[in-house]
Amino acid sequence: MSNGDGVLAAVTRLQADYARYVDGGQAMAWSALYGSRGVLTLSDGREVGGADDLAAFAARAPQGVHLQGVPSIEERDDGDIESVAPFLFVNAENGSMIAGTYRDRMTWEDGRLVFAKRHIDMKRSL
Repeated sequence: MSNGDGVLAAVTRLQADYARYVDGGQAMAWSALYGSRGVLTLSDGREVGGADDLAAFAARAPQGVHLQGVPSIEERDDGDIESVAPFLFVNAENGSMIAGTYRDRMTWEDGRLVFAKRHIDMKRSL
């Protein structure tokens, strides 16, 4: 897909679904956003991949609200998309906040955009 508006809409939908599913406790739907080979990496060096492990990770996530800033989007020659966006997570239980950056590589799989890799770079706990 090379239509700029279509790419922006697909990226926005994927990122919105990420927050909506994890914040809503929909672990299996959240894990499906990673496609068949997608992986999540964290700034502490952990790496999570595979539908079951991703779903288990999401099920253990603290309840709260993920707020994502406007992403910078770059379409690659191979059809993948790279994106960088700031985020803020507000923990519903204790009010703590974590700020950071999402660094994404997205790919098209079965006609939909999925995460090939999402790296969460947690900058600071507020």
